[in-house]
Amino acid sequence: MAVAVFIRQLSIGGAEKQSLLLARELKKNYRVLLVVWTDTIVVPEFKNFIEENELPVFFLQGNSVQKLVQFWKLMKQMKVTHLFNFLLLNNFVGGIGGRLAGVKHIFGGIRNCDIVPSKMFWQRFLHNYISHRTIFNNYTGTEKLSHRGFRKEKMLVIHNGIDVNGKVPPKKEEKKPIILTASRFLPQKDHYTALLAIQELVKRGQDFTYILAGYGSQEEEIRQWIRDLGIQKYVKLLVAPGNLPQIFEEASLYLSTSLREGLSNSLMEALAACLPVVATNVGDNKYLIEEKNGFLVEVGDYMAIADHLQRLLSEQTLRMEMGKFGYEKLKSGFSTRMFLNRYLELMES
Repeated sequence: MAVAVFIRQLSIGGAEKQSLLLARELKKNYRVLLVVWTDTIVVPEFKNFIEENELPVFFLQGNSVQKLVQFWKLMKQMKVTHLFNFLLLNNFVGGIGGRLAGVKHIFGGIRNCDIVPSKMFWQRFLHNYISHRTIFNNYTGTEKLSHRGFRKEKMLVIHNGIDVNGKVPPKKEEKKPIILTASRFLPQKDHYTALLAIQELVKRGQDFTYILAGYGSQEEEIRQWIRDLGIQKYVKLLVAPGNLPQIFEEASLYLSTSLREGLSNSLMEALAACLPVVATNVGDNKYLIEEKNGFLVEVGDYMAIADHLQRLLSEQTLRMEMGKFGYEKLKSGFSTRMFLNRYLELMES
């Protein structure tokens, strides 16, 4: 078998990370090529991952039409049998190009619990008529979209995977607790609610540092919110940091205020770093977070978020216990070994 994994770009993001993990894991059993729509953004972390794992990568070149033709030729030359697409652009280009090239098994990808109206028509059309099946990384999305005209028999759920090996990594002694959010600076992530919760903690006299790491179109807006809320002393805004694993390792707890998710890659990274989590109850977060490793809150409820953060900031022993449970939960249910096995079962069937 020849396998192609198709992603739009290699910027910071959960879909990008999962595409790399999938290519690496399938490479153990099959001939695999990672195909990337654009080479304008390649973060150092992913560049290093590709080099360390010797992943074959092909960056499409030229305008959109040239790239589509190039993709079609590549599928035919490689005699690709299985194509895994991530996100809308990949579903479209990969679906059309793969069909024209005669790829026998084309898998679309939907990685959120909901789809914005501007993308709904195309995602539904591609799912129903172009992709042979669509892989969701969350059950919530299949439940919602099956009521929006998406053919249920073509849906398949495979949760994200993550590297979790060995024993629980030890946490260092803390001088000052660090709350971490690692996320793109986009409206979907609802960073304003997070900052309101941080402001509330400041009003309650809590001593901590809040690190907001990521990049995106809302960067300047977020900076203005921080100034308007008067919390500059407590917040560090890190734009596209190259040392995210170290930042996770040094953090004390994790915060996610997203309006919608599939299965959050950043929450998995937090659990892998033994961090207790406070997160909104969206997507399949409920499969990752339970009362033994964190707290789920309703979207926009910054007061409830502040209450849970305050408790975790005040009880280091509780943070350690929750962090350990979260790590073991991740190891038992979301390791890359289980991730690979699910894809192998799909391909062999």
